[in-house]
Amino acid sequence: MACNSIQVEKTSCNKVILVEDSKAEADLTRIVYREQSLPIEIVHCQNGEEFLSLLNEINEKEICYVLLDLNMPRVSGYEVLSALAREEKWKNLVVIIFSSSINEKDIAKCYELGAKAYVAKPFDLMELDRTILSIHHFWGNTNIRPCVN
Repeated sequence: MACNSIQVEKTSCNKVILVEDSKAEADLTRIVYREQSLPIEIVHCQNGEEFLSLLNEINEKEICYVLLDLNMPRVSGYEVLSALAREEKWKNLVVIIFSSSINEKDIAKCYELGAKAYVAKPFDLMELDRTILSIHHFWGNTNIRPCVN
């Protein structure tokens, strides 16, 4: 299907990019995806620098969405959002902030920088399961994005 400005496509993505500096939180998130039998590959980047480098090697159509932590060493979530905003080719990339911060200024700044959603990391394992399922159901299955070349 050729893309133009009025066409949309149901995502045929197969990857979730998890940008998280905490190995324990990344492992727990991967376990939730695996135990929920979600048909998705989790690609883990340990910081924003690693994620921005990965974007040079991956096709946007493969990415369902990005779960991005805010407070990371080297390149923070804010810096990642700023870098993505400067690149036209990433304007439709679904970036979901997945952070323990519920600071109103953090939330507002992330939306200003182009985040599509902001989700507070749950502290309870059952709530984490429900949260991941909700995120994936909407952004991985229900959401329809503009067609990308």
